[in-house]
Amino acid sequence: MKILVAAKKEGWDAPVSERFGRAAGFSVYDDTTGKLEWISNEENKQAEHGVGIQAAQLVASQKANLVITGGSFGPKASEVIQKTGAKMIGDAGNISVRDAVEKYKK
Repeated sequence: MKILVAAKKEGWDAPVSERFGRAAGFSVYDDTTGKLEWISNEENKQAEHGVGIQAAQLVASQKANLVITGGSFGPKASEVIQKTGAKMIGDAGNISVRDAVEKYKK
């Protein structure tokens, strides 16, 4: 299972971002390897339009099974993510990437 978490910075202790499309990046946890990867969203974050869709396309490219954000997903991003078959958890709150992964990987 791959869990993708919108985050404010890199690392297990980073806070989950409340803004999916404008997150600083995405922590991707792969439970088969136990590794956490960081994917920067800096380029998309600075765009004027379409950041949610671009971030959702990144989700698709990672083949994530679960996507977590601290706030909500926009309607267009939600549509793209739903087409990938990934589950979405919004409003995760002010927690760390580690807490998000531990809480939701079950």
